[in-house]
Amino acid sequence: MSDDRETAVSRILDRFYVEHGPCCAGCDWWAHANSLVGECRRSRPVSGAERVDMLGIRSSSLRPSAGHILTRREHRCGEFRDEFDWTTLPAPYLRQIGWKGAPHAG
Repeated sequence: MSDDRETAVSRILDRFYVEHGPCCAGCDWWAHANSLVGECRRSRPVSGAERVDMLGIRSSSLRPSAGHILTRREHRCGEFRDEFDWTTLPAPYLRQIGWKGAPHAG
């Protein structure tokens, strides 16, 4: 993913997190694949079928490889963690994502 695209996706996810509160989009364990889906690296690797189950995919012509469970950005489980210091980000970026002093203010 190019830096411009990566920056745009990160901005979309940060804004989603700020607007919706604790969810995968703002979780330290979550690594995005795009602006909607990512993998939870808190979980152990699982089979391909288990990996996509939480996305609602029941059968596919393409067999997914084993790896971490994929979740949508709005998902939230009991393992949610956000230890990032949001105040280290530049003020203009914080304004762009709608940050109001707490990552889930909105």
